[in-house]
Amino acid sequence: MKKFLLTIAIVAISAGSVFAQENSAEKLRWKGIMNNGFWSNWELAVAGGVNATAWNKLGGVDNQTAIGDLGWMVEGGLTKWFNPIVGARVNVIGGRLNASGDAQKSNWIMPHADAVINLSNWIGGYREDRVYYAKVFGGFGASFVNVKDEAGSGFAATAGLINTFRVCKQLDINLELKGILTPGRDMPAEIASIGAGKYGQIYTATLGLAYRFNKRNWDKAYSQEEVDGYLASIAALEAGLADAHRNAGKLAERLAAQKAATDQALKDNEALRAELAKRKSSVVSSTALFFNLNSARLLDRTKSAMQILAETIAAAPKDQVFTLVGHADDETGSAEYNQKLSEKRAKAVYDYLVENGVNKDQLTWKGVGSSQNIFPINSTNRVVIVK
Repeated sequence: MKKFLLTIAIVAISAGSVFAQENSAEKLRWKGIMNNGFWSNWELAVAGGVNATAWNKLGGVDNQTAIGDLGWMVEGGLTKWFNPIVGARVNVIGGRLNASGDAQKSNWIMPHADAVINLSNWIGGYREDRVYYAKVFGGFGASFVNVKDEAGSGFAATAGLINTFRVCKQLDINLELKGILTPGRDMPAEIASIGAGKYGQIYTATLGLAYRFNKRNWDKAYSQEEVDGYLASIAALEAGLADAHRNAGKLAERLAAQKAATDQALKDNEALRAELAKRKSSVVSSTALFFNLNSARLLDRTKSAMQILAETIAAAPKDQVFTLVGHADDETGSAEYNQKLSEKRAKAVYDYLVENGVNKDQLTWKGVGSSQNIFPINSTNRVVIVK
C-alpha cells in the first residue's frame, strides 16, 4: 500500500509541474476554448452510497441475492479540469463489502486516479448554462480489503458514469455509477477461500456534492486568422481616427482663415460705409436745385437731381434731418414777394421728395427770400439749397 501511495504522489507532482508551465507558455486550445492555468477549474467532491460484490464471472452477482447483502461506502475526490472536456481526478473510497450476509463482511479502502471526459461538452459544445452533464471516467488504483491484516489487496481498474446536476455556479449534485474490476484472489478472504474465480467485481452507486472553486468558466480561444482580422480592424480604425484628426486640423485652419477674411471684409465694409457717408454728406451739402425766373415749378433736370437726393437721404442715418432752404434773386420782385416765392420753391422740393418715398421726419423746409444771395450771379440765386 505504501508503494502505491508513493506512486500516486509522484504522478500528481509530475502533472502539477507540467501544467504549471502553462502560465509561461501559450495556452493550449480545445474546440475553440482556451485551456486555463493549473490553479483554475478544480472540484472537491464528497459522496456516499452502496456497493455490491460479484465473482466467478463478469457481470455476475453470485451469492448476493438479498438487499441486506449490499455494502456501504463513502468517497471523496479532487478533480482538475484542463479544458471543458478533459479532466483528471484522485479519489479515495472507504466502506464495507458484504459479500454474503454477516459471514462475509470486510472493511474496504480503495484510492484510485481517473481520467474524466465530459461527454456533454464534447458532443454539444461548451455551455456554462447547462443543468445536466454526462461524464465518463476510467482509471486504476488499489483495492484493500480486511484492512487491518491487509488480506486481499491488489491493483484494480475502475470505470463509470457521473451524472452531474448543476445547482449553482459553485455547487453540483453528482450521481455516480461505477464498476471496479480486480483479480479474484484480491477479493475478501472469505470469498477467495471458496474460490472467487478469475475476476472479482465491485459495483457502486453514490450520491454527493461537488464544490467548484477558483476560476470556474472558460475563455474563448481565437484563431490566428481571427486575431489578424481584429488587429487589421483596429489598425483601420486608428488610421481613420488619425485622418479625422488631420482633417479636423485642416478644417480648423480653414475656419480660422475664413474668420480672418470675414473680419477683414467687415472692416473694409465699415471703411467703405464711412467713405460713402462722407461722400453723401458732401453731395447733400453741395446740392443746389435751380428754378426759372418767378417760378416754383420743378424743372426736369431738378427732378433728376432730386432722385439722387432721395436715395442719398434714404441711405443716411434715420435720425439725420435735412433742411430745404428756398432762395430768390434780389433783382426782381419785392422782398415780400421774394419771401413767398422762396417758400413755395422749398415746399415744392419737400413735397416731391415725400412723394418719392423720403421719410418726412427727416425733412424740414423754409424760405429766406432774397435776403441771402449766396451766388455772385443773381440768376443762380433762384435755388433751393439742401443742408
